[in-house]
Amino acid sequence: MEQYNKLLADNNEKGRKQSSLDLISNNIKRLYNRCYGGDPEDISQIEAMIEDPVHTFACLQSDWDGKKLSLSTMLSYTNSLLVSNDLFELSLGEVYGDLETELQVRRADEQRKNPFKETKISRIELDSINKDLYEKLDALEGFLRWKAHKDMILFRIISRYPFRGETGTLKYRNRKDIPEEKEKINYLVGEEDGSYSFEFNAYKTDKKYGTRSIPIDDKPLIKLLDYYLKDRKSFKPEKFEEGVFLFWDAPDDSEESQKKQRNNMSVWVKRFLKKYDIKASLTDITKLLISEIWDDGTIQDKIQFAEWRGHDPATASKVYATAR
Repeated sequence: MEQYNKLLADNNEKGRKQSSLDLISNNIKRLYNRCYGGDPEDISQIEAMIEDPVHTFACLQSDWDGKKLSLSTMLSYTNSLLVSNDLFELSLGEVYGDLETELQVRRADEQRKNPFKETKISRIELDSINKDLYEKLDALEGFLRWKAHKDMILFRIISRYPFRGETGTLKYRNRKDIPEEKEKINYLVGEEDGSYSFEFNAYKTDKKYGTRSIPIDDKPLIKLLDYYLKDRKSFKPEKFEEGVFLFWDAPDDSEESQKKQRNNMSVWVKRFLKKYDIKASLTDITKLLISEIWDDGTIQDKIQFAEWRGHDPATASKVYATAR
C-alpha cells in the first residue's frame, strides 16, 4: 500500500487530514481483501479493482467470510473508490457516484422514521380536486374558462411534481430563445417537438445542483398548457410576450419579484384548498408525494423525486417522507 499512500498524499489538493487519508487507504485495503482474499502487492492491482466496478460492487454486497457490510460502511468504501478513481485519472466517477446515490437511498430507507403527524392531505383528496376542476370547466366559456385553466395547471403541477414555490415564478420561453448563459430565472420551456419541460435555475438549490431540467410527462397537463398559452395572448394581449411570468404579473426578474411570486403561490395553495375544507400547504402536498414514492416507488423513483426537489435522498427521506 506504500505506493498508493504516496499517490494519495501527493494529490491531496483538498487538504484532507491524515486521519481521513488513513481511512481512505484502509478502506481500499479492506475492500481489496474482500474482493481478492489478500493484500494488493502492487498499486496496479488497486487500479485494476477500481476499473472493474461490477465485480467491486458485488464484493461490497457479498456475505464475505460470514460478514456483511453495513450500508454506512459500504458508503464509506464507495467514497474511497471515488477518491481513487480521481487519483488514477479514470473515467468511472459517474458510475461510482451513481452507486453512492443508490446506497444513500438504501440507507435512508433503513433509517427512515416516520414523524408523529400524518400528512394533512391525502391522495384521494388530490385526485378528487383534480376531477372537480375538470368537471366545472365544462360550464365555463371564454375568459373565465381560460382563467380556470390556470388553477388547473397550477394544481396539476403540484399534484404530480414535488417542487417548491418556484412553480409560481415560471416564465414561458421556447427552447431556441433561452440564452446559453444561464439566468437566475425559472422557465416552462416549449421544446421543438411540441413538448414542454421545467427548467429551474433559481432559488435555494441552483448553486449546489445547477439547472434542474425536468421533462413534462403528464399528458393532461400538456393539453392544459397548450390551451393556456394559446389563449393567453388573446385574453391579455397588453401583457403577453414570451418571457413574462405565467401565473402572476411582476415588474421584473429580480429576486424580490420572484420572492413575491413564491409568496403568491403559497397563499394561493392555502386559499384554494380551503375551498375544499382542507387545511394544508404546498409543503404538505410535497410530503404526501414523497411519502408515496418512499412507500411504493423504486430506488430510481426515490432518486428522481429527490433530484426534482433539489435534495439528496437522505434529506427527502428524513424531512419529507412521513406517515400517510
